[in-house]
Amino acid sequence: MQNFTQDINSLLDARFPLLICETHEEPRLLSLLYPICNIRSLPCFVWSHADGLRRSTETSAIYNTNDFTEVLKHVDATPQNGLYIFLDAHPFFSNPLNIRLIREIIFDHYQRDRTLLFVSHALELPGELARASARINLPGISADRVRALLKEELDRWQQDAQQHLKIDRDILPLLVNHLTGLGEEEAQRLLRQALHGDGKLDIQDLTSIIKFKQQQQTSLLEMESSTVTLDDVGGFSRLKAWLKLRQAIFHNPALAPNLPTPKGILLLGVQGAGKSLIAKALAGSWKLPLLRLDFSTLFNKYIGETEKNLRTSLNEAERMAPCLLWIDEIEKGLSAGDSDTGTSQRILGTLLTWMSERTNPIFMVATANDVSKLPPELLRKGRFDELFFVDLPKQSVRKSIFEIHLAKRNLDVNHFHLDKLSLLSEGFSGAEIEQGIISGEYAALADNVKLSQSHIENALSQTRPLSILRSEDFKHLREWAQQRCVMVDD
Repeated sequence: MQNFTQDINSLLDARFPLLICETHEEPRLLSLLYPICNIRSLPCFVWSHADGLRRSTETSAIYNTNDFTEVLKHVDATPQNGLYIFLDAHPFFSNPLNIRLIREIIFDHYQRDRTLLFVSHALELPGELARASARINLPGISADRVRALLKEELDRWQQDAQQHLKIDRDILPLLVNHLTGLGEEEAQRLLRQALHGDGKLDIQDLTSIIKFKQQQQTSLLEMESSTVTLDDVGGFSRLKAWLKLRQAIFHNPALAPNLPTPKGILLLGVQGAGKSLIAKALAGSWKLPLLRLDFSTLFNKYIGETEKNLRTSLNEAERMAPCLLWIDEIEKGLSAGDSDTGTSQRILGTLLTWMSERTNPIFMVATANDVSKLPPELLRKGRFDELFFVDLPKQSVRKSIFEIHLAKRNLDVNHFHLDKLSLLSEGFSGAEIEQGIISGEYAALADNVKLSQSHIENALSQTRPLSILRSEDFKHLREWAQQRCVMVDD
């Protein structure tokens, strides 16, 4: 909590008259603020509509201060300096008299050092007050604190239950990761739920914690479940090897404290070549929640609201950490159109700031089809760990793609001439190969027979892949990526 203490002290030293903190953890916030005030010899007062205004060192409230307007009049009139903490005052900001009283206190701040701190689960100040304010963030608990809580709860459970708890040691680092960043009471309740369920601590408990975090999600992020893994994806040998080297470090940064935690990758390439599938498969292999950010859901006609939606979504991703954040076709959200009023640039700025400052274990996978629409600021080294180019699959990869899709349909691959199919599908993407098999299945159904080699061959011969329809675009994309990206296959 050293950073939190430093932040509070710097804001108080800077003489901000108005502070805001959005949190559900009032008791924890107060427990951190009281020692800071004691060290600074700064009197501290706490107000709620139920209890009125009281000094933090006393139990009785000041007479006639339950009403918000009356307590503001009291603070405005008193010569007593200090930090005045208001709990859940946001419903009363609709009253113009209250806003005026707060402004009177703000105007008098340099003569009488009275700092107002408003605390609520969600809080937006009226415009008249916002410019005089600063926000403080109550950080979630650290990994060390989670480990301490886990030990406390394990000791308490074994003392009460008088029996040995079965623990899957492999999930403990994942468990710590998923509880890090939550509120302390929240993490404690989830640990108790996990321990008191069935006398075991295993993957089911980890799944329950992830589900709980998902249910608390209120942003525009889409939570997707991934049933595929990297083993279900044909090709991508170089990318798979690159990811394998970083998996353990992502889940447990303590294994290599001098190395930065993996941040993410940008997948650039042709449509249908498997970029989106990689994002889903990676989440499945690394056992991470998959969060999809769709820029189209963020846009709002009012200035500033789009950036606010993005910040809210990114904050929710941090709460879900460790997780995989998937931004599909990122260029569509960051390229300026004819009617753009600077929104795309503001979104880009918000995203780049978050990418450079985030510390939570969030692995970001961004995909793009059109490099010409990507802003250069996004492509510079350091934004992503690596830029990968996803080209059309070569013959050996196409063969494995046919094998995977036929096996998925419970078909015996030995009944098919895979080498011939891979030759006939030259220039096809993985998605186009799958559609060729689906078209063959429809033809087989019409013939009232099982899918055969000839059905697939006929379907392939009747298909014109995008590599032919848009050959110029594909050529330009390959030329750009040749010296700038790492190829996903050897």
